Amino acid sequence: MKILITNVVMLNTGDAAILMGLMDILKKAFGPNVEFVIYDSKPEVASKYYPELTFRRWVYLDRRKFRQLGGWSDRLQQFNQNYVLFAAWCWTHGLKQITKALLSPNELKALMDYASADLIVSTGGTYLVENYSLEKRIFDFQFSLLLKRPLMLFTQSLGPFTNPVYKTELQKIFDDAALILLRDRASLKHLEEINVNTQNSHVSSDAAFALAQPEAIQTPQPVPKHSHLKVAISSREWSHFKHIDSKFGMHKYRESLSKATQYLVEKHGAEITFLSTCQGIPEYWTDDAKTGEVVAAMLPDSVRQNVQVDHQFRPPEALLEHLKNYDFVIATRMHMAILALSAGTPVLPIAYEFKTCELFERLQLGKWVHDIELIEPEEFTQSVESFIQAIPEIRQTLAVGVIKEQQQAMAAGRSPNKHWSNDAMWNFFKSLVGWASCPSKSSRQDASSTGNQGFQNFSCTSLCDSKIWGGKP
Repeated sequence: MKILITNVVMLNTGDAAILMGLMDILKKAFGPNVEFVIYDSKPEVASKYYPELTFRRWVYLDRRKFRQLGGWSDRLQQFNQNYVLFAAWCWTHGLKQITKALLSPNELKALMDYASADLIVSTGGTYLVENYSLEKRIFDFQFSLLLKRPLMLFTQSLGPFTNPVYKTELQKIFDDAALILLRDRASLKHLEEINVNTQNSHVSSDAAFALAQPEAIQTPQPVPKHSHLKVAISSREWSHFKHIDSKFGMHKYRESLSKATQYLVEKHGAEITFLSTCQGIPEYWTDDAKTGEVVAAMLPDSVRQNVQVDHQFRPPEALLEHLKNYDFVIATRMHMAILALSAGTPVLPIAYEFKTCELFERLQLGKWVHDIELIEPEEFTQSVESFIQAIPEIRQTLAVGVIKEQQQAMAAGRSPNKHWSNDAMWNFFKSLVGWASCPSKSSRQDASSTGNQGFQNFSCTSLCDSKIWGGKP
C-alpha cells in the first residue's frame, strides 16, 4: 500500500512529531509494509536530518521564482498553478499525452506519484489558518482531488476563515475530502461557519500523542526529581497579535518569561533551560533559541549562571526522552507541550493560538493556560508558584487525560486493514475517530449510548472567544 503524506515541514520538530505519530497510526491500521512518500517544503534538508524517510518536494511552484518580474509575479504564479491542475485533469480523462507535454519531468514524476497513491494524507497541524498564506495548501488539495485520490486531512486546528476566496475554495475541498480529522471543537465550528458538510469531519487527538509513553506518564515522581528544581522553557517569536501591538505584546511576553525565570532561580534554586521544538536547524526559517537568548540577556548576573539556552537539534523521540529530565515545562510551542506531556512531564502552557487552549481544556487543565495577548509578568509568576504547588494533583489528572489522548490517537490500530478498498478505508476512519465526535445525530446517539464523555459542554479561554459545544449544536 502506498500512502502520500503532504504539506509536511519536517524541519519543525513539532511537525516531525506529528508525522512520526501519523506513520505509527497508519502502520498500525494497514500493516508494517506501508510505503510512505513524504512531500516536504525542503526535502533535501529534511533528508539530512531524517535519512531513513523518503522525501519529495511540494508540487506547488513557489512564487519567489517570479519576484524579479514585479507585478507579473502573481499572474505567472496563477498561470503555472492552473496549467498543472489542467494537466492533472487531463491525466484522469484519458489525455495523458497532453499531460506529458504540459509538465516538466519533475512535475510529471510528482503527478504519477500522486496518481498511484492508495491514499493521500495531508499531515496534521495549524497551517489552515489565515495567519499564513493558504494558496499552496489549496493547490495541493485541488491537485490531489483532480487525480481522484482519496484525500484525508489529518488532525487539524483550522479557521476561522474570513477571506471570501479561501472560504469558497476550501468549502469545495472539504466537502470532497474523504475524511477531515480535527484537534478541537472550535475547528469543527469553523467548518460549519463556511457551510461545510461536516458528516465526514471528526474531532480526534493530535497524532503526536501516538508517541506517548504510558509507563512514564503513570509512574509517580517526586518534586523535585533531583536535588533542585529543573525547568525547561519553550519560547518563540510571535507577530500575529490580534488585540495589541505586536512589539508591545512580545515585550510583555518576554518580560513575563524573564520574571518567572528570576523567581524560579531565586526562590527555588532552579536550573532553567530554554529549549524548544524549533531550534538547531540553520536551514529553517526561525530558531526559538534566539528568543531564549533575548530573555536570558534580560536576567541579572546572579540569576544568569543558573540559566542555559539549549541550541541542539533533537528529533521528536530524542526530545521526548530529554524532557523526562525536567520537573515541569513552560511551553509556548504546543508540540513542546505534547512531547513533554507524552514523557510524563507537567506543562504550564502559554497559548498563542486557540489550539493550545482547546487541548488543555480537554485535558481538564484549562485553568493553567495563559493567553499570550493577556499575559502579565506578576500574574504569570504567581501562576508558576501555584503550578509548582499543584504538580502532584496535576500529575494525577495528566495520567488520565494524556493516556486517553494516546489511546484515541492510536485507535486505528484496533482494526488493521489488510486489503485496500473504500469499505476498508471507511472502517479505518470509524476506528480512528471511534465515532466519538461525529456531528450527525445518529452518531452522537451511538457515542452517548456507549458512555462517551466527549459531549459535555465547556467554555474555552479568551483565545477561543466563544462557547464551544461538545457535539454539533
